[in-house]
Amino acid sequence: MDAIQPGGPQVRLLDLIEAMRKLRRAACASHPDPGVVTDARGAALAILAPDGTFVSVNRSAAALLGYSSAELVGKSLVELAPDDAHAALADELSASAARDFHSFTAVLTGRTGHPTRLALHQQRVPTKAMDSAVSLTLFEEPLMVEPRSADPVDLLDASERLCQTYLMIGQQKERQRLASELHDGLGQALTLVKLMTEDALMRIRRGQVDDAVQLLDSTVFRIRETIGDVRQICGELRPLMLDKLGLPAALGSLCRRIERGTEAMSVVFDCDVADNDVPEHLKADMFRVAQEALNNAVKHADATEISLSLRGDAARLMLTIQDNGIGYESHPFATDEAYASGLGLIGMQHRVEMHGGAFSIESSATSGTLVCATWTR
Repeated sequence: MDAIQPGGPQVRLLDLIEAMRKLRRAACASHPDPGVVTDARGAALAILAPDGTFVSVNRSAAALLGYSSAELVGKSLVELAPDDAHAALADELSASAARDFHSFTAVLTGRTGHPTRLALHQQRVPTKAMDSAVSLTLFEEPLMVEPRSADPVDLLDASERLCQTYLMIGQQKERQRLASELHDGLGQALTLVKLMTEDALMRIRRGQVDDAVQLLDSTVFRIRETIGDVRQICGELRPLMLDKLGLPAALGSLCRRIERGTEAMSVVFDCDVADNDVPEHLKADMFRVAQEALNNAVKHADATEISLSLRGDAARLMLTIQDNGIGYESHPFATDEAYASGLGLIGMQHRVEMHGGAFSIESSATSGTLVCATWTR
């Protein structure tokens, strides 16, 4: 499935998937120093033009920089750096444009103006125009922690401290993201509801009942939107169905909801795994992979049949999503969410492989698309 933004470079989704795999291998090889993915929900990813202009950016990277995804598209990465760092960052971007892979550090201020030192890993991705390319960019926050002793006990303690540092930084980043969403989204929505309710009360006291009724109708609509926002925030932290139903039942419920929400589509769920057989730390990722693949099949594959399977044996767990659609190769995206869909899939790939799993996509116009994620027990 091609990722196309009107007026922008055209990139095949399968090329993005392969670029993510190359990027992770190259980043690990060239930067042995530990890094922290900047958002607890997944990788902070963007697609940049050779001059550093944002072509597309996922929510994790946008939240890191204090913007929405839409606000960053068209903006240059150089604009987010302090004035005295513009030239150095431009040189690094120029170096990236000349290489398949380039990794460097940069200080970015974002909307808040607070400088943050980040590691940027860029992997070149070809476009349909043979003489051009874009860069898949992963944002990470580097950590420099050196053990003080070569003694094995001290090294073990240093490793434990490093893991604790990772955890604390991840928690802090998630707190920052939640605080931003609650303040900028939920807080403003509740303030608006309060003002609209007060306005309606004033109109009632003045005898303007009809105007007050119309205003209260609008207020009820705003409240419903706010409830939806709260549910979305909670769902992004952890899908509620996982805690209420367990993973197999949550996947089955997801399939039924997808089937009910579409016309003339059959969604079949096959599972031979009990909830207790799935490690707790994998459940959310497995659910997200299934959710992303199902949504893409519904939106872009023109499929009439989807099969979701969760199977397990003594050595591994395997999640597969197969559809009978037109495949990634033959169906070009022509919507504004094209690149966002691509970043969504490679974000899932990153999460699978970060837990030691394997992620693959096979796609053609004749056999549809098969998304497969496998984890060892």
